[in-house]
Amino acid sequence: MMILSKESRKTRRRGLRRKGFTLLELLAVLVILAVLSIIAIPIFINKSNEAKQVAHNENMRTLQNQAQMYMLSHESVADQDDIIDAMVAEGLIKERPEYPINSLSTYAVQVVAGIPIVKLNGPVAPTLVITASTPNMTNATSITYTFTFSVLVTGFEDADIIVENGAPEALEGSGAVYTMVVTNTGVGQTQSISVPEGAAISTLGVASIGESIDIVLANTGETIVVGDYIQFGKYLTKPIIWRVIGKEDINSDGTQELMLFSDRIICLKSFDAADDAEVDEGRKTYGNNNWDKSNLREWLNSTLATVEYSTQKPDSLHVASNLNSYDTEAGFLSDSNFTQVQRDKIISVTHKSMLASVDDSIKTIGSSSTNHTYNQTNPITAVENYDTARYKDTSTPDSIFILNIKELNEYVYSNNSLSDKTTYYKSYVTTDVIENDTAGPVNDTTTWYYWLRDAYADYSRHVRKVSQDGLVFNDVAYNGIQGVRPALYLSSSNIILGTENGTTAATAYTITNIN
Repeated sequence: MMILSKESRKTRRRGLRRKGFTLLELLAVLVILAVLSIIAIPIFINKSNEAKQVAHNENMRTLQNQAQMYMLSHESVADQDDIIDAMVAEGLIKERPEYPINSLSTYAVQVVAGIPIVKLNGPVAPTLVITASTPNMTNATSITYTFTFSVLVTGFEDADIIVENGAPEALEGSGAVYTMVVTNTGVGQTQSISVPEGAAISTLGVASIGESIDIVLANTGETIVVGDYIQFGKYLTKPIIWRVIGKEDINSDGTQELMLFSDRIICLKSFDAADDAEVDEGRKTYGNNNWDKSNLREWLNSTLATVEYSTQKPDSLHVASNLNSYDTEAGFLSDSNFTQVQRDKIISVTHKSMLASVDDSIKTIGSSSTNHTYNQTNPITAVENYDTARYKDTSTPDSIFILNIKELNEYVYSNNSLSDKTTYYKSYVTTDVIENDTAGPVNDTTTWYYWLRDAYADYSRHVRKVSQDGLVFNDVAYNGIQGVRPALYLSSSNIILGTENGTTAATAYTITNIN
């Protein structure tokens, strides 16, 4: 047999001592650990629950004590469901305590007959917030609504949503957030979206709270098209009806302005009074044909109750045959006709007008000295040498103006957006003219003359006008039986319109909101 050396025997004994646990030993260890976990885990859980219960008891005690302090500090406290927020506001507690055992229940301190009662409310019903992709007033063709619940819910379906004045598409989403697209119907109406109570159920089985939202489906100033009619301001207490004859961004603010032209002649007035202070003999007797210095321009643009005329005022002694003087009449833009908000929506513009040959020295730099010569023709002919004739820009911008020959042609007579363009430039008077002015037409179905702002170049006193037959003619400035058909530029932004369709004067849009 083999005889091991002493050193070898030591090495062998060390190897035997290093041998691991047997399978039975390992199984025994696992059993022991399992038994320990069964005993220990409930102990830890119980300890945690005990700590939460202790915290709850402390919350209840603190709320009760501080509620008593709150009651003592107030002479009288009305019955209410919860005064915890009031207690926080008065520094009696630092903040609203949270229920430590679960996140579903909440504390409340109810006051009944002067006695504070600390209570624990059960799981809170899911709340709902409905938001729209548009402002509360819109002209959008469709709106996307988002329905956001405070917790995850189930059972929320298309049939749970009540839609008025709209055609809903399929509801999309799950959990806590859903969306629905609604195509708008009924312009000028209110679209109502409502969800009743109990439409959805939380994961704890609690029914949701109802909610609703209203959106006004409105036409706006930006949706108006050329040819539409709109009411804006008033004259002699009655609304002025205007026709939209142009739409353009005249002041480069990114918004198209509406060029408005009064649908009818609103009054009869002289263009300018005879003025003894004038050097020119014709103007002394018959008035000035320079728009920039005219009484009519000053009256149209004045906001004062008593207009401050820079030249001879248009009193009865200085207008033809003492007819239709207006020296004591409030300015057209005064508070009796327009509000400040309305005036702020009017865009002022510098205007070009033809000058008489006697005013050649004051023409705008760059203007020629050629007379504008066409007379007794239709507008498209009268404008032929307009761009090369003598002119002057207004010294200050106009808020209100009357058309010149070129504007009459481009925006009315030759405007293809107006189906009645070749007849609409002829005008009729309002019933107010029949009732209040002198020597006008006998009725409001007879065409009448109205002023243009261009001078007739051959004379210092003659002003262009549109005759009853539609020809561009002229008359002396102090003639008070000529009609006034004003125009203006109106900003189209932030204007909400009524339910009218705006296609005729009788169905002219009204403005329901403007800012």
